[in-house]
Amino acid sequence: MELIMDMVHDNPGEARTKTVFRQPETLLKLGYNTQIIKNISTIVDFSAMGEDFFPTPESKQWLQTMTDVLVGELTRAKAAGMMVMSHIDLFVLPKAMVDAYADALCDENGKISVWKEKTKEVHRVMLDELFGKFGLDGLIIRVGETYLHDTPFHTGNGAVPYGDIPQEKEAFVELLNFLREEVCQKHGKYLIFRTWDCKPDRFHADDSYYLDVTDRIAPHEKLIFSIKHTALDFWRNVRFNPCLTIGKHRQVVEVQCQREYEGKCAYPSYVMDGIINGFPENALKKGLKDIMDDPHICGIYTWSRGGGWFGPYIQNEFWCELNTYVISAYACDHSRTEEEIFLEFAQNRMQLTPEDAKKFHTLCQKVQSAVLHGRYITAYDRSLNERRMPSLWTRDDRIGGLRQLNKVFDYLEPNGLVEEALAEKELALTEWEEIAAGLNALHIPDPVLGEFIRNSGEYAVRLYRLGLCCFRIFAKCRKLQNVRKLLLQYDRLWAEYKELEGFPQASSSYCDQYIFSPDNLGLNETIAYCRQHLADE
Repeated sequence: MELIMDMVHDNPGEARTKTVFRQPETLLKLGYNTQIIKNISTIVDFSAMGEDFFPTPESKQWLQTMTDVLVGELTRAKAAGMMVMSHIDLFVLPKAMVDAYADALCDENGKISVWKEKTKEVHRVMLDELFGKFGLDGLIIRVGETYLHDTPFHTGNGAVPYGDIPQEKEAFVELLNFLREEVCQKHGKYLIFRTWDCKPDRFHADDSYYLDVTDRIAPHEKLIFSIKHTALDFWRNVRFNPCLTIGKHRQVVEVQCQREYEGKCAYPSYVMDGIINGFPENALKKGLKDIMDDPHICGIYTWSRGGGWFGPYIQNEFWCELNTYVISAYACDHSRTEEEIFLEFAQNRMQLTPEDAKKFHTLCQKVQSAVLHGRYITAYDRSLNERRMPSLWTRDDRIGGLRQLNKVFDYLEPNGLVEEALAEKELALTEWEEIAAGLNALHIPDPVLGEFIRNSGEYAVRLYRLGLCCFRIFAKCRKLQNVRKLLLQYDRLWAEYKELEGFPQASSSYCDQYIFSPDNLGLNETIAYCRQHLADE
């Protein structure tokens, strides 16, 4: 692979993640040749315009602090011999600039517009500074989301407004032609354009949309499109991305190693068998092994740490390390099998015997099944034909309730599928109990590592035991049946789960609120309703 790239994705608005994966030496040992540093564009001061866009002492202090942090990281990576690129959101500009040039930058809705010449002018200044002053080797551009949580003196909006599809496509073409000219032609640098969005009929996951946009952009050896291996987000029960290996441009494949929808490696998390060989629930069982020899594919872009929001927060990076090791080694030499690389890690890094290494691999394959059955709702998800969002009743460190699941039960109940969904949760718990027992039986020479691995297995058992109880409550609550005994069990299981916070190397717990819900209402809302209305003696 020409590009083997890694990025640490910090939680928006939180302290930067402390991790060995920020160290270029760690990445070099794994075979990476490119380190991605986020948001270097926000420390561009636009001094070439002859104006001060950070006019207050507070903004100047923020700019200096962030410059020291990001330039320090960039300098270390360059000194180690790595290429360095920055992942940036477009459009994000200093507030003082947007205030001063609002009429020239913004459309009638007050949004920075790709169609304004002033927008192009200030981004030419930005790009000149990024490549001249900071010496970046390229940029990874995201337009589907714009995060301002860590940039108090900036403002912005997505470069392509979503809504009218023909207008979207025209905006993408305008933006891509501008960036190709400035980044690839003028500066001779990599432009890696993420097609990311979360819609089945848009740029990222719809092959006709993808071709309609990209076929209108002239190829360039340094213009590359970045595409997740999944259509939609990093979920199970969705199809392999149909936009990979089509069109006339080169591509890199995005892979997440700490999956935010599946516990963030607080409990056993191994996905590289499915990513490389194909997850068993996908009809075509298609994975990276089916595309790595295609001439379109020139790289792998991993997130060793991060994605999503909040926790669980981990104290041991083992499961992230396992996923990252396997995918980076596979990118370096995809003639090797996933199992061969896994066993190498288990024997060399973990010092397992060949027999225990194989047992560990078998357990990690079962992990993929246990996550699928515990985290997702197959009876509902399969109705979506792998093209729509699966049931997201948990994500990050949040557990949803019926506010998040009513639409799922609206499908399950009339189709007689509630018992099947409950049986799937029971199967998941059985699988997790078998996995935990298997992990406990392994002889892991490093006592600290062994302790963490065993504790992470217990974390999964207690979490998914609680999840099964919750699902039983949901099913009865929908029918307004008494759940007093289940609530007693719920309280006991929640207390047992929270005990894990006292374990060595403990990962933080899930909570009963839900992300992006009004007043954080999730599981807490459903349980409160049941206590008030469905728990009579």
